[in-house]
Amino acid sequence: MPARVVPRENVMKWLRRLIAIACLSVLLLPPVGRFAAAAAAATTTADLDSTATAELKTLIDQLGDSDFAKREDAARQIKALGRPTVPALKEAARTSEDPEIVSRAQALIKRIEIRPVPGPDPARGRAMASRINMRFNNGARTIDATENGRTVKIVDGNDGITMTVTGVLNGQPATEEFTAKDYAQLKEDNPAAAELYEEYNARMGQGGILRGPIRVNGGIVVFNGPALGGIPMPLAPPPDELEQLRGHLGKQMTANKLKDDQRADVLKGVDALVEARNASRLGGMEKYSDQCDAFRKTLEQYKLDAGEFLPPPAKSRLGVTVVAVDGQLLVREVGDNSRAQRIGLQADDLILKVDGKEVTGVGDLRKAAMAKEKGLVVEVSRDGMEVKLEEKDGKKE
Repeated sequence: MPARVVPRENVMKWLRRLIAIACLSVLLLPPVGRFAAAAAAATTTADLDSTATAELKTLIDQLGDSDFAKREDAARQIKALGRPTVPALKEAARTSEDPEIVSRAQALIKRIEIRPVPGPDPARGRAMASRINMRFNNGARTIDATENGRTVKIVDGNDGITMTVTGVLNGQPATEEFTAKDYAQLKEDNPAAAELYEEYNARMGQGGILRGPIRVNGGIVVFNGPALGGIPMPLAPPPDELEQLRGHLGKQMTANKLKDDQRADVLKGVDALVEARNASRLGGMEKYSDQCDAFRKTLEQYKLDAGEFLPPPAKSRLGVTVVAVDGQLLVREVGDNSRAQRIGLQADDLILKVDGKEVTGVGDLRKAAMAKEKGLVVEVSRDGMEVKLEEKDGKKE
């Protein structure tokens, strides 16, 4: 069949129509959409055209808007645009006279520049023995782990958290170091790093189940090493409960739009709790318990909820210090004239059940205590024997 010849004037007419449609599509894009398209094609701020650069400046200025919703919307858009915005954000963080812009720019830089956590290396892992150990030195706890070809070292002390991870990124060997003043900051700065930190804390005593032989060697608690009896025992402390409380309340204060002076009042209360707890470690739990009761009034004033990060109120509080071991709770200390003492709990008891229900974490125990102000029945393991304790006012079991 002979080829059909399209007249040249028809071809030109269709080309003109296609060009007009393309131009109209660009013009119909909203300003932010055009900016997003330009930013997506750029790798640095220098690659943005003048229009996109102006749009970015508008969004950064909006970070300091008096309207909270507008500030949040600007932050969301900038975060979605990613790395091309970082140089401009750094400039704003360095030069802006608006503290709100500085604070939000710094937070966005952290979120956009989150470094990935190196993953396991299965090929290398076959030639490496798995090992997890923990040691304490001058108040700092160090966890060293080698598993699946990845090594993790966590140092947690008064100077904050330092976590070093050696593994694989994009098929290449890599080492990354993550630092933070506490768990709450680590979680805010890098959720993936915080998740790995949580994993090892859980396995080293925060309500996790410890599997494999355990031995104590020169002050180091070793898991999955040579078996020397497999003795379950209290291990590393969990992430600081009051720092978790600080982060928990911070989210609520943002959601509830508390003013700066109100936020300062709440955070001052958390600082007072820290001081009271440190003092209580030297001379009993009473001061800390009293401070918790006082702080609850502050929380009620601002309609905040402490969740499971504070002991129950005085009327239902047990007055006992426990630590999670092998999925159960080991009693470390029983307060004088406390509810726990009336029930008959003793140091080194392993709590099995409360009112017939298993408890595997501090949260479970607190809920059980708050749910029943009198007549608790606690089942424990004591010296290898199971003992049932019943609460009776004024009597000691």
